[in-house]
Amino acid sequence: MPNYTTVTQKYAQPDVVNFWKALSRTGLQQCEREMVARYFPQQGRLLDIGCGTGRAMLALNQVGYDVAGIDISQAMLAAGRSLSHEARLAGANLLNLPFVDDSFDGVFMFFGALQHIPGRDHRRQALAEMARVTRPHGRLILGLDNVAPGLACYRYWLAQKLRPSATKPTSTHHHTAPLTTDADSTLWDRQARRMHPLVWHARGLARTLRWRTWPGLRDDLRRLTPLNASAEPGDMWVAQFAIPTTPGRIYYHLYQVDELLADAAAGWRLLGHHSGSELNEQQRYPAAIRGQDKQLFFAFERE
Repeated sequence: MPNYTTVTQKYAQPDVVNFWKALSRTGLQQCEREMVARYFPQQGRLLDIGCGTGRAMLALNQVGYDVAGIDISQAMLAAGRSLSHEARLAGANLLNLPFVDDSFDGVFMFFGALQHIPGRDHRRQALAEMARVTRPHGRLILGLDNVAPGLACYRYWLAQKLRPSATKPTSTHHHTAPLTTDADSTLWDRQARRMHPLVWHARGLARTLRWRTWPGLRDDLRRLTPLNASAEPGDMWVAQFAIPTTPGRIYYHLYQVDELLADAAAGWRLLGHHSGSELNEQQRYPAAIRGQDKQLFFAFERE
């Protein structure tokens, strides 16, 4: 039988806490830097939701933002406080944020804390709470992690590599100070140095075949088990939230793009939708490919 656990138990595991604490010293991913540069003002008061050990919050504080962070895991927050005694970190539930209305110029969530919330009504409630604590016309940057790219992404990337190389556009973001000094584009790429590239990509393809190739069939089969009889399309249980994988699977929801846009419609207006690979490579993918990438980023403005 699979070993299921809660989100708070998973993120209290020492290996998970230590993994994210180490990553908190490396700063933002390139794709995250691009989203901040494109959609946030150059300064202001921000809220990092699902901040973990404070990776993004610490990086943005260093370039002049006033950032507070919240997370449900006290173990992760304690690790974040050990990195910075000045960090403003608090334990909180996304369904009931401990702030008055219109408190922040911007809110952001990287790596999909929203996806740990079971039940579509509850996820909609969390998005409404984010809107409540954001000032009118303030911004939300939402990052989702969908475990692995779809097979369509691999076919598209292969076709791109077989074409003659073209000059990539240059980023024009407005920050004068770097948000990180690490040259790698993604957090997981930083860990790839520990294994052969072929092994790394083979593992990614295996995750694609397991989680992304047959989503409709997977959802139907999952409902046959007592634990998932009431599961919604996209619900799953995942073990890996650190390298290496730690014991215990926790709830995770794979979003479809249209689903997320519908959930955010009450209170938020879409400004932009990108994939992590697009932002890292300074390219633009077809919509069907963008929506199948591993990392998805959305920018909204509060109505």
